[in-house]
Amino acid sequence: MSRLRSSAPHGLWRSCVVALLLGLTALAAQAQYPNRPLRLVVPFGPGSATDTFLRIVAEPLGTALGQSVVVDNRPGAMSVLAVEHVAKSAADGYTVIAATNSIVANPAGILRSVNYDPFRDFTPITKLAGTSYVLVVSADQPWKTLGELIEHARANPGKLNYASGNLGGVMYGGMLQKSIGVDMVHVPYKSTPPALLELLAGRVHWMFTDLVTATGQAKAGKVRPLLATAAQRTALFPDVPTIAEVGIKGFADMPAWWALYGPAGMPKEAVERLNREITTILQRSDVRSRLVAMGIDAVPSTPQALADFTREQSQAYVRLIKEFNIQPE
Repeated sequence: MSRLRSSAPHGLWRSCVVALLLGLTALAAQAQYPNRPLRLVVPFGPGSATDTFLRIVAEPLGTALGQSVVVDNRPGAMSVLAVEHVAKSAADGYTVIAATNSIVANPAGILRSVNYDPFRDFTPITKLAGTSYVLVVSADQPWKTLGELIEHARANPGKLNYASGNLGGVMYGGMLQKSIGVDMVHVPYKSTPPALLELLAGRVHWMFTDLVTATGQAKAGKVRPLLATAAQRTALFPDVPTIAEVGIKGFADMPAWWALYGPAGMPKEAVERLNREITTILQRSDVRSRLVAMGIDAVPSTPQALADFTREQSQAYVRLIKEFNIQPE
C-alpha cells in the first residue's frame, strides 16, 4: 500500500514536468518566428505596379527575417482571388497579402458578390505605400490632349472603349464617363500589364493606370499621358495637367494604396515582427529613393492605424460608388 501511495505523487510530478516542457516548447516556437519561409501574396500579375513594389520590399524583408520571402502572384477578379485565399489560410503568420484599396472597395459595391469581410476576416499589420494615376493613350493615337480625346468621344458616342486593370482604372474611368456625359465601353482585365498590351495594340483607346506603370511606358515613347489624378502635378510628368487644371467637375480624389494584412487571428508576435521590420525597410533612404522614382510614397503605420484607415476607406468607397453610380461588375 505504501508503494501505491508513493507512486501517485511521483506520477503527478512527472505529468507536471511534461506539461511544463510542452509549454516551454510552444513558447520557444513562438519566440522563434519566423522559422520557415513567408509567403507574400500579390493580387496582381508579374510586372504590375503591386508586383514591382513588393519585390523591392521582399528581398530586404527576407534578410531581416532570416527566411526567404516568396512572392505569390494570384491575379484575377479585381484581387478577390488573392484576398479570399489569404482569408482562408492558416493564421500562423506565414501567409500575408499586400492588398490594395480593392480589399474594401469590392465589398462596398464594386463587385456583386464577395465572400470575405474586410474587418472580420483579416489582421491589419501595416500600411505600406500610396500612389496616383494618369490617363494614357497609345502614342499611335492622334489625341495630344484630354480635350481632343473628349471631343472625339462626344462626336462618336459609344464607339470608344477604355481598359482597366485595377480599381483605379474602374473608378476613374467611370467618373470620366459621368463627368463628360458620354457613353464608352469598359473592358476590364485581370491586371494592368494585359490591359496595357491591348492599349498598345490599339484594341482599346485609353485607360487610367498607376504612375509606376505609366512612367516606364512613357519614357519608352509607347504611351502618351493626358491627365494626372493627383492634386498637384507630379514631378514624373510635369507637363501633364491635373483634373483641377482641366476644369472637369465630378471627380473625387481616390489615391491608390497598399497595405499588409494577414488572416484573422494572426499571432501578436508575428504582427509585431512584420510591422517592425517593414517599417524599418520603408524608412531606409535607398528604398525610399527607389520608390519615389517610381511615383510611390512609403507610408508605414501601426496595426491600429491601419485598422482605422481600413474602416475609413470602406465608408468612403460606399459613398463614392453611390455618388458616381459605379455599376458592380
